[in-house]
Amino acid sequence: RNDRRDRTMTDERKIPVLRVTPAEAKRALLVLAGVVAWWCASWLAIGPSMEPRGPVFAVYVLLFVATFAGHYVARFPPLPPLLGQLVAGFVMRNVPGLSEAVGEAVDARCSSAMRTAALGVILVRAGLSLDVAAVYRLRWPAARLAFGPSTAEALTVALLAKPALNLPWTHCAVLGYLFAAISPAVVIPSLLRLQDKGYGVKAGVPALVTTAASVDVVYAIAGFGVCAGLLVTAAGGGASSAAWRAPTQIVGGALLGYLAGRALGAITPPDREVSPSVGSPDAFRAWEVPGETPARRAAWLLGMSLLILFAGAEAEMTGGAALGVIVASAAAAREWGALDAKACGGVLNVLWNDFAQPLLFALIGAAVDVSRLSVGE
Repeated sequence: RNDRRDRTMTDERKIPVLRVTPAEAKRALLVLAGVVAWWCASWLAIGPSMEPRGPVFAVYVLLFVATFAGHYVARFPPLPPLLGQLVAGFVMRNVPGLSEAVGEAVDARCSSAMRTAALGVILVRAGLSLDVAAVYRLRWPAARLAFGPSTAEALTVALLAKPALNLPWTHCAVLGYLFAAISPAVVIPSLLRLQDKGYGVKAGVPALVTTAASVDVVYAIAGFGVCAGLLVTAAGGGASSAAWRAPTQIVGGALLGYLAGRALGAITPPDREVSPSVGSPDAFRAWEVPGETPARRAAWLLGMSLLILFAGAEAEMTGGAALGVIVASAAAAREWGALDAKACGGVLNVLWNDFAQPLLFALIGAAVDVSRLSVGE
């Protein structure tokens, strides 16, 4: 009853429309003053790049505007923060005045690299919390969840696109797989929040969905490549080579991630005493670096994961690279143990919530340029 009375009194003290208390408004003004101070210091340090229409200024503004928008939208449950972050990026790109100063100043290549890096943070976090035993127990349901819904969605979109858009069947198939792919950056954070609250952990639901989501991405990319290869009749074997990419990415990504994760986990062993059966292999004992902190372990793991992701992007195997990052993180967590893996995951949680998530979705929103949309005849 006292808690209810306190919440009622707090609601009464909130500023209308903004739905914030005076204390929260003062804190927001203090943060805004800090943002301005950091901008002034950065402008004095690096000059024109931190001015309006400069690339560094654009990313700086997108990050903090998206952070504020995400915190504000989260006050209206069940709306997720990423909705506010997407809208913030979209506004910065398409509103006159803001578009020239911020949206158009974002370098396309840097934007792609930062989106990949931000995605790597949440993939590593998912791998650290992955229950390997549950994945093995639910391997067949995971396979059905990975392939069944995507196939059904691709077929449905293709069948609807034919009468609605009057496209050739190959174009309809490409459009179907384009819609079928899910976004791990959207699914996995929500899943991890439910897992932290204990929902579905005993049944292995988080492990099931995380595994299925990573395989789903590989399958959708491979299906898209096969259908796109059929469009280019001059490129002999284009569709067949794209078809082979799916099993190659799944097996290669999982194998590379397992070896990399085992190596990293063995080189940076847990701080507490472990039994010989759980300790590092003899091949890695000479390279052990004991006494690593959770922040250092997170830095090691994130650096290795980003290397896998960017190498996969260069080799046009992004789906396999994403799966490899999850497997590598799970393998390293198995070497470290539950306590050290949880501590490392806590560091990555802070990095994701305060930096990677708002930057990722703000850049995605800023990539949508309405002026380029045109209605065909």
